[in-house]
Amino acid sequence: MLARCLATVMAAVGPDDEVVVVDSASTDAAAVAGVAAAHGARLVRCERKGETVARNAGWRAARHDSIAYVDDDVWVDARWAEAFARSLAAHPAASFLTGRIEVPDHQAATSRPVSIKSGDEPHVIDAGTTGVLGHAASLIVRREALEAVGGFDEALGAGCPFPGAPELDLFDRLFAIGRTGRYEPAALAWHDQWRERNDLVRLDFGYGQGGGARLAKLVRSDRARAQRVARDVLWVHGVRTVAHNLRVRWEYGAAMQAAAVAGVVLGFARAITLRVDDGHLRLRRQP
Repeated sequence: MLARCLATVMAAVGPDDEVVVVDSASTDAAAVAGVAAAHGARLVRCERKGETVARNAGWRAARHDSIAYVDDDVWVDARWAEAFARSLAAHPAASFLTGRIEVPDHQAATSRPVSIKSGDEPHVIDAGTTGVLGHAASLIVRREALEAVGGFDEALGAGCPFPGAPELDLFDRLFAIGRTGRYEPAALAWHDQWRERNDLVRLDFGYGQGGGARLAKLVRSDRARAQRVARDVLWVHGVRTVAHNLRVRWEYGAAMQAAAVAGVVLGFARAITLRVDDGHLRLRRQP
């Protein structure tokens, strides 16, 4: 997956761009290093696991003022980097841009797409925006915006105590200091839908826990946005969707959404007791 991703990223970036591969505490560091070297990328190794640990290590190691993120199970269009760069230049007030992420054509029949952001029209993303804002699997953020909020919260994200919603939490903290973002559909990528059915139930439960931790932070920092987000995740995409899936006899879909709702409740209950310092959850025992 990493080799496929890097081949497309290298074809999309310009001669003055830099590509950094962050090895997130893999068990085969030599293999990761070999793939990165074969594609001319610089390697950063993290000995502590966690998606957000790796994302923070990446932007801090990078040399440029705009940091674009892509995951190893994603591949990008040849105009991906150019579209992001052009949109950032055209919208200097935007602190971040989320890109369009589609299901690959050969996986179009998948019943539960993961980390997809579709839509043909660019638009502003601000504190009033709900629904799918975008994913860190295709995202660009200005360095000064990351510095302003201390980067990603390393308690949230895959491999972390609350395994979901790290980019949404980042956006929440940027909104809190008056920043906005944009959705840029011209920055196109595809996300490999490689997970099996049972993996998806566990994944949604983990995503829910991250969403619950995010809500626990919002309750303390922005009650109005917390209410909008809670309605979105617990009712619109939660209980109401579970009920709909049961009505149409899609029990598996109901199980996935129910797992997500259960995760939100658990994540909120765990996170609401934790300290928040400078917008980041402080764990009693660091991972």
